[in-house]
Amino acid sequence: MAHLRPVAVWLACAALFALIGDVGVARDKIGIEIVDVGSKLAYEVGDDLQVGTVYYIDRAYTITMMPVELEGIQWIMTANDDKNSAGAEFLVISVDGPATVWIGHDSRGEEERAGLPPQWLTDGYERVFDPDDNPEGVLGSTDANMGTFNLWKADFDKGEIAIGGNADAPAAGHGSNYVVLVEPGVGLSVDPAGKLGSTWAALKSSH
Repeated sequence: MAHLRPVAVWLACAALFALIGDVGVARDKIGIEIVDVGSKLAYEVGDDLQVGTVYYIDRAYTITMMPVELEGIQWIMTANDDKNSAGAEFLVISVDGPATVWIGHDSRGEEERAGLPPQWLTDGYERVFDPDDNPEGVLGSTDANMGTFNLWKADFDKGEIAIGGNADAPAAGHGSNYVVLVEPGVGLSVDPAGKLGSTWAALKSSH
């Protein structure tokens, strides 16, 4: 039976490397607190956004597609009933370190689908993909009327972060509320798989 030993050793090494690989892609987390919601609905902090995840507190819609770089990210479970919310500080969250905040915005509310995003989004966030160059850089949804969320991002320091209402002026064309994704930002130990912005920046610079 001695001739079986190399096989057993190989299998043990393969299992060890697989375990190390799993640990290597684990996402760092950031402390998130929901400070205020304008509608007073019970928004929640989600810990592991994946394809198949229900992302609202009041609908059963799930994610059908997402950039691999964002898999496992933390997010705020907003309410679709707040799709017509307004105000510069409709949602206030607090983070315990520097953070990158991603807004998944209803693609119907953007120019290529004859809509308009709110000004707080266009002024304070960067839209991080071009639909012609990167058609997979979106969040897909079982909300068939919407189809996809476009992704915008901004970096913030530790502390409170105010996010405006989904229907704040001059918003038009949207039919669903946004979702908010949060990951550790500059200054924290972040796995490279979690930095979608740097990946897309490299892609843009190559064009």
